[in-house]
Amino acid sequence: MWEYAEAGRWMTVNSVYSNRCIYCQTPMLRLPARRFDAGCKTLLIQLSVCRLCGWWTTYGIHQGEHLETSGEFECHSGAIGCLKELDLHDVSTPVDQVRQYLLAKKECAFDTHSKLFEDVVCSVFKDYGWDARVTAYSGDDGIDVILDCRSGATIGVQVKRYRKERRIEAEQIRSLAGALLVGGHTEGVFVTTSTYRRGARKTAQKLSSIGCPIQLVDGERFLNALGIAQKKTFELDRERLISYLSKPSVHLGSGLKRDFVPGEDLREREIVASVWQREELIDLCGDATPPGRARRSGRKKVHPASSTLDQGDE
Repeated sequence: MWEYAEAGRWMTVNSVYSNRCIYCQTPMLRLPARRFDAGCKTLLIQLSVCRLCGWWTTYGIHQGEHLETSGEFECHSGAIGCLKELDLHDVSTPVDQVRQYLLAKKECAFDTHSKLFEDVVCSVFKDYGWDARVTAYSGDDGIDVILDCRSGATIGVQVKRYRKERRIEAEQIRSLAGALLVGGHTEGVFVTTSTYRRGARKTAQKLSSIGCPIQLVDGERFLNALGIAQKKTFELDRERLISYLSKPSVHLGSGLKRDFVPGEDLREREIVASVWQREELIDLCGDATPPGRARRSGRKKVHPASSTLDQGDE
């Protein structure tokens, strides 16, 4: 889902130093720098990756590239991942790519094909330990995902992909209750990309009080659960690692040559000289952020309430 593309030098400089993902604002996982020697040349390179949406950056130090200055100076370079557009209306799009894409561009959840979004919801329940399966796209009697419990009981999940302005009504909760009764499910979960009206929440509470428990999961809560699931399943295999480290990079500037210290953050090495083209300086004048440092923004930590998505089947 993430590819190398010519992002522009100023955008690379402004992003490669970021401690948070520029898409989902998650703290970046920064891997230890690695050293590669080839004759008189040395490459030091460090990879950072977002464990939620997968965005990545690399920061490189090149030593021995220019013989006349190889003993005194080193060159700094950087590369960043660029988001590849996904066809969210194509039901054959890999679910793992859709999950990352939705975390990078959360507003696109409303535009995802309903069948594809049901597959994403099902995959999240699986990551939380549930034995989950998607029902037939048509003729599902109002149940889109079924959770099979070890006791033999089943939980019916209805998924509605709505925009924020179209909130879930009380009638839709009553309709889910009817579908649970018809399907013989003991509990229900309503998942939407939107929110719920007060009447819908009261209806769910009333149904729960008379033995038909229904949990309501809105868009914000679901995307939060998806993010936690991504962290649980995050893996960086050797093939992906090599592909990131081998991407072409953009020249950032030059600094005084230093010996490599295992465990150091290469970004902390000082750039003492940079050459900018006129077009790049025009972009530079339009941004108050100094070269070599990106804006950093905080993000309020959200602790989801205990729920079917939080606990799994016991």
